[in-house]
Amino acid sequence: MKRYKIIFDSGVTEEIEVGSLSYNDHIGRIEINDDDGEEMEEYYLDFEQITAIIPLD
Repeated sequence: MKRYKIIFDSGVTEEIEVGSLSYNDHIGRIEINDDDGEEMEEYYLDFEQITAIIPLD
C-alpha cells in the first residue's frame, strides 16, 4: 500500500493509504484499488474537486 495526501479545492487535506490510484475519464473520477486490484469503495474522489495528489512514500 502507498500513502497519498489529497488536497481538495476547499483547502481540506486528507491522507489515504491505497494500492493504486488511476483516473477514469469515462466516469470522471479517480479509481482507487487495494494491493489485490480490488476497488476500495470506502473512498470516492471526484476529479473536479481535487487540487493535488501528492505521493508520500
